[in-house]
Amino acid sequence: MHVCLVTAPTATEYRSADEWNSDEVLASAARPQLGILNLAAVLEIGGDRPDIVNVNRAYLEFVRTVGSTLGNCDFAGYLATKIAENDANVYGFSSICSTYPLTIRVAESLKKLRPDATILFGGPQATVVDVSTLAAFPFVDLVLRGEAEASLPLLLEELSAGMRFEQVPGLTYRDGLQIKRNANAPVIADLDALPSPAYHLTNWLEDASIAYLELGRGCPFSCTFCSTNDFFRRNFRLRSPQRVLDEMRAVANKYSITHFDLVHDMFTVDKRRVAAFCEVMAGSGDGFTWSCSARTDCVDDALLELMASSGCRGVFFGVEAGSRRMQSIIDKHLDPQRAEEIIDIAERVGISSIVSLITGFPQETWDDVRETLRIFMHSARCPRSNPQLNILAPLAATPIYTLYKSQLVLEELCSDMSHQGLTQNEADLELIRNNLEIFPNFYLLPMPHLNRDALLELREFLTMAVECYRWLLSAIDQSVTNMLDFYLEWREHRSSLHPGLTGNHLRRYYVGPDFRSDFLNFLRHHPAAQEHSVASLLAAEEALITSTLTMMHSGQTVDPGEPLFWTDVPSNAKFLNVIDLQFDLQQINEALKSRTSLPSQERCFYAVHEAPDSTRGLTKVSAWLAALIRACDGTRTIEEVVTQLSVEMPEVKEEEKRYVFINLLQQAQSQGVVDISRVSQM
Repeated sequence: MHVCLVTAPTATEYRSADEWNSDEVLASAARPQLGILNLAAVLEIGGDRPDIVNVNRAYLEFVRTVGSTLGNCDFAGYLATKIAENDANVYGFSSICSTYPLTIRVAESLKKLRPDATILFGGPQATVVDVSTLAAFPFVDLVLRGEAEASLPLLLEELSAGMRFEQVPGLTYRDGLQIKRNANAPVIADLDALPSPAYHLTNWLEDASIAYLELGRGCPFSCTFCSTNDFFRRNFRLRSPQRVLDEMRAVANKYSITHFDLVHDMFTVDKRRVAAFCEVMAGSGDGFTWSCSARTDCVDDALLELMASSGCRGVFFGVEAGSRRMQSIIDKHLDPQRAEEIIDIAERVGISSIVSLITGFPQETWDDVRETLRIFMHSARCPRSNPQLNILAPLAATPIYTLYKSQLVLEELCSDMSHQGLTQNEADLELIRNNLEIFPNFYLLPMPHLNRDALLELREFLTMAVECYRWLLSAIDQSVTNMLDFYLEWREHRSSLHPGLTGNHLRRYYVGPDFRSDFLNFLRHHPAAQEHSVASLLAAEEALITSTLTMMHSGQTVDPGEPLFWTDVPSNAKFLNVIDLQFDLQQINEALKSRTSLPSQERCFYAVHEAPDSTRGLTKVSAWLAALIRACDGTRTIEEVVTQLSVEMPEVKEEEKRYVFINLLQQAQSQGVVDISRVSQM
């Protein structure tokens, strides 16, 4: 019996054209899905070489070719046709909550193309909405819940011969008009007994710089908003360090990859086992680097130092809430102050961190949000740390969904956990509207103590503000009472400029250029701009936006080393502009990071440069070079430039000025800082 496995989409079809080539989409498309690869390896051992359809790659192909020429051509139908090219008896779909509507629509189209084939669903989302999925969608034949490495081969045996579905643990199926649900399959206790992921059946690791390896499964904690427990049932397991190392070596030998993202929701639960893993990694001599997930109460100074010394380069911290009250309500039970200390320790030992925070809990107040933003900004001030603010999604089968399912609200913008782009497919929306219990993550929870619109916009604002203006935002945070109140002032200003902005129109605004110009203009007139750090960073940001390269004077270009004439005209070739600040920008950033006072004033000059990809940056230059760049504006002759420099640099002796300034100009020309043109004399 031949099987075709279909990945869960993460680069979704309702993204805008501007996002198709973004780093986020490309990274999502390239990331291997270990669940599919694990099942493929098991099937291969059983005698089948399964086909694997990478939905993300198919999506990128669609939008770059078919989608660009056929306008509103339906991706679900396109993908179903691509999948049907693999002549399989069973089509197995992986699923996640964020793109479950698309998976449903693809399965429906595929069933029409392959009516005699079995449509099998698995993965986290199908596992928790198995019965309702079969009840609502007759084209889905079976749902295999939870870990399936042991149960899938049993199911295929029954499909081939017996059809005794009651013999297959973890299976949900139809028996006539009745939907039956077998007992859960036992968790796989010995993960080392599983084969390595079938990377060789795909091209996922070709030209990749990172590989994903499964480190273990199961989380022993019981946060009220998390759905991990429903799939792995809180059974914490780790693979042995040697087995993980062997797999790293195999990948490195075949694909020349030396950095690994180790997949486990909660690797650091047992510090002794983490230490044992680190010792194996450090002692191997392979020099592999790796990243993982951790709770801030399951690591300490010594462990993070050991992790760093053994190759750890990144940690994902799910902190979620910044207030102790909310930590207790959501059963997370972290110490927010200790979380900040752990972020600092990771920074100090050279480990990058992602700090995930969630807002939008029904019990949450604005005071709780203020506390969460305190941790957000603490992360933002650490150069190696990246904060994320997420709107809570009511995931199916979680305690928080069960408690509030009768009060959920459907809005145009929902939780960012549901991968909404700048537009959303109407067919997906129809499914979501008609099947709340299958797609609850697209709904919003009640927020009786919060303004829902303000909270949704807060996430959009902080996401773009920290991406575009991280250090400026940090300076503002240090200059105002708190970031939430500053945001509310900004929101009031934004509403006066663009009243009625909601939903996807609001999201488009924040990812577009209008937000950046509006925000800088708002800040220019805000009291925070009186603070030296804010003023300096604001001037730097405005220079990056407004600077333009001077046009070279028409005429013949003078090559470096050629004799110069007084009538030759120099113009900037490398730098767009120069700004004059009273503080060193790097010292400002260091002061913001450590929350210390600014150093004494020091006049500094920064030149604006533009990279080939049109991104702009600042380079610190000397006072002399700054004066030269300003003087060489394409309108002055060399004689006029020398006169201008004489005024700006009176410290140079009168009798030496011509020699010094001509020599400075020639050096700048040889280094590509200025171009010199010569107008023909008639």
